[in-house]
Amino acid sequence: MHRFETDTLLQAVFKDGYELEADRLESLYSKSKRHQWNAELDVDWRHFDPEADVLDRRHDFLSRLTCVNELPEDQQHALFKGASLFLISQVLHGEQAALMTCGQLVNCVPDMDGKFGAAVQVMDEARHVEVFARYLDRHGRRYPIDPDLQSIVQALMTEADWEAKCVGMQVILESVALSFFRLGERIAVEPLLKQFIGRVHEDESRHVAYGVLTLEERIPQLSKDARVRLENWAYDAIAKIGGRAGKPAFQSQAQVLAETGIDLETFLPRFLAEVAHPEDLDLEGLSDPMTATVIPNLLRVGLVPERLLPGYLAQGFQIDLATRSVRDVHTFHPDVRAMRGEFEARKLDFSDPLQVSQAA
Repeated sequence: MHRFETDTLLQAVFKDGYELEADRLESLYSKSKRHQWNAELDVDWRHFDPEADVLDRRHDFLSRLTCVNELPEDQQHALFKGASLFLISQVLHGEQAALMTCGQLVNCVPDMDGKFGAAVQVMDEARHVEVFARYLDRHGRRYPIDPDLQSIVQALMTEADWEAKCVGMQVILESVALSFFRLGERIAVEPLLKQFIGRVHEDESRHVAYGVLTLEERIPQLSKDARVRLENWAYDAIAKIGGRAGKPAFQSQAQVLAETGIDLETFLPRFLAEVAHPEDLDLEGLSDPMTATVIPNLLRVGLVPERLLPGYLAQGFQIDLATRSVRDVHTFHPDVRAMRGEFEARKLDFSDPLQVSQAA
């Protein structure tokens, strides 16, 4: 069992005023109360099929690799199932992080609307932790938290500013989860997962909306220094999660390979050769949560500044501030390669928002 502890200095705000002032947040809180469900009673746990694929293989990046498609069917099944369970394990760990962070937000968010919104989310997150833990128990396999995700969770838990907690959890990690749940409704194959993932998606949509609505009003009120800090916080989190900032993310996923029975001595060189040239792969139909939900929500709350656009482009994200839109051009686009060349020529690390600002 993996365990880590953090110490945090948290400011608790008590406000002697109980009226709800923000109509949109009040409506969200009211909707949240009406849509509660019970993971123990409202899910028929008898529907589990241990032999089925977990998710549709065609939506997994691995399915685009020749070295994978040439594996025997039993090894392919083990690989795709392991990759799905690794992903769901990280979702589970992220839901516990959300549970703990929202518990902190109840204390430190200054307005009653925000306290109510965070409080009802605590119950939602407890339910999500329960349902995914139960689900992985059915498979008999749960992967530990990845070090990249753990570093973000620890930063969130120790963060003193409630705005940064809200950006990191509600707008970034929850947007990543929302993208997965939205896609999961369409690509879930295993019957038990298909039964409950839509309910989780509905909850998650409210959580992201809570963060966006809260920060849309709050960000313009911040000082320049506070806003710059949040912009950098968001950029750093995307660089860690997205795996496009020159440092591979979620490297612990490699342990899935070791459990499949694949001859790694033969397989790994072919695997590395293919992923080194993504321009030769058919990536049509694959969705990246950064362009699907995360960066659009950061744009909406005003946390993507012009000074960081070169760094986002170096990661393959082409952003238009005028239209608040983002296009995934991947890492092999000529503009991306040119931008990476500029950073390299100036000996700047585009995973670091402070160094990206120097290039602007």
